[in-house]
Amino acid sequence: MNDDLKTIASQTKEQVLLTLQTNMDEGLTSKEAGSRLKKNGPNTIASHKKEAWWQNLLQHFKSPLVILLLIAAGISFSISENINASIIILIVIASVLTDFFQERDARNAAEKLKQTVKSKVTVIRNGTEEDALAQDLCSGDIVLLNAGKIVPADVRILTAKDFFINQSSLTGESFPGEKHADAIAGATSDLSTMDNMAFMGSSVISGTAKAVVVKTGAGTEFGKIAEKLIGREEETDFGHGMRKFGYLIMKITIALVLFIFFINAMMKENILESFMFAIAIAVGLTPELLPMIMSLTMSKGALQMAKKGVIVKHLSAIPNFGSMEVLCTDKTGTLTEDKIKLIRCVDVSGNHSDHVFQLAYLNSSFQTGITNPLDDAILNFQKLDISSWHKTDEIPFDFYRKRMSVVTEQNKQVTLICKGAPEEILKVCVQDKDFIAAAVKQYELLSADGFCVLAIAVKNVTGQQQFSKHDEALLSFEGFVAFLDPPKEDADEVIQALAGIGVEVKIITGDNHLVTKKICREINLPIKGMMQGYEMDTLTDDALRKRVINTTIFTRFSPDQKNRIINALKAHHHAVGYMGDGINDAPSLKAADIGISVNSATDVAKESADIILTEKSLLVLKEGIMEGRKTFGNTMKYILMGLSSNFGNMFSVAAATLFLPFLPMLPVQILINNFLYDTSQITIPSDNVDDAYTKRPQRWNLKIIYRYMFIYGITSSVFDIITFWLLYKVFAVNEAQFRTGWFMESLATQILVVFIIRTQHTPFYKSTPSWKLVFSVVVCLFIGWTLPYLPFAERIGFEVLPVEIVIFIVVLVLVYLFSAEFVKRFIYRKIAINDL
Repeated sequence: MNDDLKTIASQTKEQVLLTLQTNMDEGLTSKEAGSRLKKNGPNTIASHKKEAWWQNLLQHFKSPLVILLLIAAGISFSISENINASIIILIVIASVLTDFFQERDARNAAEKLKQTVKSKVTVIRNGTEEDALAQDLCSGDIVLLNAGKIVPADVRILTAKDFFINQSSLTGESFPGEKHADAIAGATSDLSTMDNMAFMGSSVISGTAKAVVVKTGAGTEFGKIAEKLIGREEETDFGHGMRKFGYLIMKITIALVLFIFFINAMMKENILESFMFAIAIAVGLTPELLPMIMSLTMSKGALQMAKKGVIVKHLSAIPNFGSMEVLCTDKTGTLTEDKIKLIRCVDVSGNHSDHVFQLAYLNSSFQTGITNPLDDAILNFQKLDISSWHKTDEIPFDFYRKRMSVVTEQNKQVTLICKGAPEEILKVCVQDKDFIAAAVKQYELLSADGFCVLAIAVKNVTGQQQFSKHDEALLSFEGFVAFLDPPKEDADEVIQALAGIGVEVKIITGDNHLVTKKICREINLPIKGMMQGYEMDTLTDDALRKRVINTTIFTRFSPDQKNRIINALKAHHHAVGYMGDGINDAPSLKAADIGISVNSATDVAKESADIILTEKSLLVLKEGIMEGRKTFGNTMKYILMGLSSNFGNMFSVAAATLFLPFLPMLPVQILINNFLYDTSQITIPSDNVDDAYTKRPQRWNLKIIYRYMFIYGITSSVFDIITFWLLYKVFAVNEAQFRTGWFMESLATQILVVFIIRTQHTPFYKSTPSWKLVFSVVVCLFIGWTLPYLPFAERIGFEVLPVEIVIFIVVLVLVYLFSAEFVKRFIYRKIAINDL
């Protein structure tokens, strides 16, 4: 552990300020802060190691396929095949540059979106308070912290007021700890004992503090841990599918390439030509543009989602967003207006009580925890003069006790005022069973009317200076404070809209079951079942997994209990989304497949989320899900394209090597064919996606992939072999014409089949492709078909074909496209039958 922190903890605040050459009231000057930032770097911890642009460009040349192509080009130059070598070099450079620039633009677009939701911190510079990005902090900066904020760096506390910190991620402590500004005599290197220090990544539970930045970025305790974890990202469902797909491609490619190389080497007795041909086949089989297509598709999807109020922090979350089947959310602000109003203050008999309101007002006025709408509603209901009262201590709220207290004094009378969930308040009250029963009945009556209810209890205290949660005992119950948060006018419509796209909404709330049940009925949310937090104690994980499927409402749940619900839902292979905006939501946001928060949420929640909404609305969320599904759909189009036509043509090559006395296509021709095919697909991210596809959750489906590979591959090979036979036996063309004919036929079938595969409907009639996709396909096909007529055609092995052969190829391509449409319908019909 760093001895510097131990030294700082043992010093007085005056000594610390002197050591860091800063001023508690004035802070640093902008000039000095800029100088320190320049010297020590920004206050950031990289999630991955950043590279210069030229390093990133060189990474693209590390691809095994690119290396093989460059070796092949070198060999070609050495044997004076300069034309072939030059074409290979040009193709490699064009592919690498296209990939580099497109991926760079996609990364930049994503980074700009992330900047819009970055958390800010209040810092004192030049004697004034200003908001700054955490990355712009440097040692010596004076920062102001309050409830809901994330500690932006390792800091030494200068002043503190009821300042409680959750630093469990660093120290493992279960409960928040209080921080102070006093020097610690004999400080040790144990972080949990440094009660005058707060560490980067910790969250503020309650209170306020002024602190000075001691360590930033990788120099912080959090940074030391994070650096060891760079690159260790948890694999998503989509990423797992991509990895399995990659292994499948690799196995088939290796088998085919080795087979083609050895057969050609033995039959043609030209090892060099066979080697070049095998490399070209490997290039043709590999979907080398897949990473770029995915980056483009996801960045375009992120930009579209941003226009609809959905900011994507991690591009890799988009496919999971489109796959979401279950959405767990609180009701406040999503199903309700989030305009909470105080309606009633009553005693245990249900009679109006000004005394109960005064106690609630004092508690809300003096508490320094995170601002919440219930406290706001109390303070806005009526203004009271509380100048004769002052606060002496505070016991902050936590999600296990579900209550908080302030200790107040008036005329030397000290009173502990406790406010919280009625069932938790009643547990610590002194009244008899009959009184408690009457209070529970009143509570249930208020809840059944749709009121959100808090209870108030007090205790007079004498001769005590410090208080803890253990002092919340032997309280005197005073009454209830009742609030109303009406459901949104469009909540019913939104729930039906989400159900229409296959997303089931489940409510996980801290409110009680009666209030939640009434709201759900008002908005016509079907209630399959209810569960209360206390029931979790008796349920095993297996029993819980069975229970959650048929449960819609979960009430009075702690953060740990929420995590168990999410993991139980995930065990059913559901893609689970969680929407939350509070400190207690952070663990659940991380546990879910898709963590969703709002821009007005606490910093802790925003940092834990994958998706940030500009407004807390399920309607906005629905639009984001639709964009996520479009992104997923366009990514799958490119994968299915490569498996259908591309693989079919390569299987055909393997068959052709067995009976043709020459290579069916020269290596350079295969490379040109593959380059034109890949270029035509670059516009897939802009393509339209069918409405029917976006109306249900989409997940990685290996069944479709396998069927496309084999059924479409065989179909494509059949037409290739027919082409081989007619060109070789019927038309009896020479080698150059044969290669030209198959080049034209294979390019047309590979490129044009995208219009069949991109939709489950009839192409162009019921589903229209984007104009960009049509343009890129037509241009690439035109270039490919005009190559035999260009002056240099002979140098790359092409020769002009007779008109009748060109007509035959056109007819054959049309027949293939009709057959491909039939095969597509057969595949989806078979999948639909199997799913019944």
